[in-house]
Amino acid sequence: MTQLSASLNGRLRNTSLPQKRFLFPLFEAVVNSIYGIDDRIEKDKTFSPDSGYIEVKFIRDSQTSLNEKDKGYLERIVISDNGIGFTDDNYKSFCTLDSMYHASKGCRGIGRLLWLKEFVVVNVSSVYKGAGKLHKRSFKFSNEGIENEKVDDVEGDEPHTEIILSSPRKLYIDLYNKQSLDNMSKALFEHLLWFYIRKGGCPRIKLIDGKDEVDMDNLYEEYAMKSDNQTSIDIDGHTFNLLHVKVKKTEDKNRVFYCAGNRVVRIEKLNITGLYESPLKDGEQNFYYQCYVTSKYLDDNVSSDRYSFMINESKDKNQQELKFEGDLVFDDIMESVNAKIEEFLQPYLTENIEQGLIRVANYVDTKAPYYKPLLGSLSDKDKSLNPNSTDKSIDSYLHTKLYEQEHRLIEEGHDVLDVREHETDEQYKERVKDYFDRAQNLKSSDLVRYVIHRKIILEFLEDSLRRKDDGKYSRENRVHQIIMPMHMTSDDVDSDNNNLWLINDRLVFHHYLASDKSFKSMKITDCDSKERPDIISEFVYDNPLVVAEGENPPFASFSIIEFKRPMRDDFEGNEKGKDPIKQCMDYVNLIRESKVKDKRGRIIRINEQIPAYCYIISDLTSSLEKICKDNDFIRTYDNLGYFGYKSIYHIYFEVISFAQLLNGAKERNAAFFDKLGISHK
Repeated sequence: MTQLSASLNGRLRNTSLPQKRFLFPLFEAVVNSIYGIDDRIEKDKTFSPDSGYIEVKFIRDSQTSLNEKDKGYLERIVISDNGIGFTDDNYKSFCTLDSMYHASKGCRGIGRLLWLKEFVVVNVSSVYKGAGKLHKRSFKFSNEGIENEKVDDVEGDEPHTEIILSSPRKLYIDLYNKQSLDNMSKALFEHLLWFYIRKGGCPRIKLIDGKDEVDMDNLYEEYAMKSDNQTSIDIDGHTFNLLHVKVKKTEDKNRVFYCAGNRVVRIEKLNITGLYESPLKDGEQNFYYQCYVTSKYLDDNVSSDRYSFMINESKDKNQQELKFEGDLVFDDIMESVNAKIEEFLQPYLTENIEQGLIRVANYVDTKAPYYKPLLGSLSDKDKSLNPNSTDKSIDSYLHTKLYEQEHRLIEEGHDVLDVREHETDEQYKERVKDYFDRAQNLKSSDLVRYVIHRKIILEFLEDSLRRKDDGKYSRENRVHQIIMPMHMTSDDVDSDNNNLWLINDRLVFHHYLASDKSFKSMKITDCDSKERPDIISEFVYDNPLVVAEGENPPFASFSIIEFKRPMRDDFEGNEKGKDPIKQCMDYVNLIRESKVKDKRGRIIRINEQIPAYCYIISDLTSSLEKICKDNDFIRTYDNLGYFGYKSIYHIYFEVISFAQLLNGAKERNAAFFDKLGISHK
């Protein structure tokens, strides 16, 4: 039988070490030292478990240091321990790629390959016991393989090993220079958490970088680890062990760690109602939660580099699991694990859930009542969000939930009236009634949203009419833009984007609308007149809105809305545009004298008997009031406007002051606001 050979450089070429995992070679060296100490404890009964130590030294080139804070470029890392050492068996395993010697501990022989991916050379010196004597084994490890292996007898010493990772490669050296010792020690501690919480604990570990030192035991005390409980779950015949841990302090807040070979491989956030990035409470003590998941199934399905699991993530688009018999998908694993974690954490989540419900309810009550119909259909789990959520995030979440329910209703509605097999008349009636009840309840949110929209528009309008601190009024375009965007027609603007209801709700239902457009440009006339109010382009007052009522001819009426600048008081005189009543009458005559078309371009005839409605929106200054009186108009009951009728022209006039416009709109909508419990003052 021919023995297969292995290529070290080939294995190195196929070994991945992303920059974000640049500390993994160090992690693997420390884990090897931990296992070496474990082996010594197991085989040497005279060695106390409390005597194990590991020391990590970062040696730098001090000549490259630019200042006291800059420690210089990393030259090498020295990892020392008093574990069992490079015995003959351990050395044989080291020399064998993909060795199975420590497979039961999850070792895959990847550590020494990662050393050479990041460092040019590794020097090993190890004192170990063999055949009742102490021996010292030393060798050099590089891309060329193992060189200068030497074994000598020694006396008067105890087992210990020193691994020197020298000359970091260019791709990684800057990463070490940018990291502080605190950050590296915390990253190592997080990686080794499993060893701290396991039975027997972890050996003492110290990190040294120049004058800085970190004792990992102090980190352990700072993080205050507490292994609270261990449970197991069965997923399709595979056992998964869950270790629940309460942590006083951690970089990874409220997470689940999926482990293989006693190493953390994958970290996932927990999507559990009431569990957020903030700490939980156990009596008076705050804590973060972490769960460590181990399983033979995870051990058997971890990738060779231990960066990931060789487990399909989820189901395909047809919801058929991408797995063979006995295999799992990771979504199933996480779903089962999360359910068990939620069960364990339930006593600690109650307060968060209650506060989340209050936060969402308060937001809906005070700022978004249009979501009230939705809240009634959501479970407490679905409507309990982080109490510290912003209004924006709550609105986004509720909008998504509303869309999901509307989508389900649409899908269900396609065949809701079809009688189902074996369905009785009573069952049919009940099912259809339930569907329409849910649909009506959900769609009522649209009406509520529309009423809230009106409330906001009224606030905008009121603000635009206030005099500013400098004694001037806002630019004229604000009111016009609120009611209808400028230079637009109904072909350009959706009906929901105009606010003609501020003047009269009847105006919302129009066939054609033009804002700040010349008669020549309007599709509904063939008039060549370029007539438009005497203003400059950025002004909007004195620009007409033309509204034709009804969808199909013959038209019931048409309307002209004329804005005048706030507090304008120069309406007297014979100059063009001075008299808004005459101005509107001229507009009406231009329309009636032209060949009128519908919005599809078909010519129609407008009967001269069809009434025209002219609305003049302006402050009731003395000159405007004189014009109204000269035309025999009647003052309104609130003294804020005038109305009249030019019988010979069949034109109805309303002169509406800005105050009357605002008050009238508020009064017409007050009942809706009262129904929703929002102020309309």
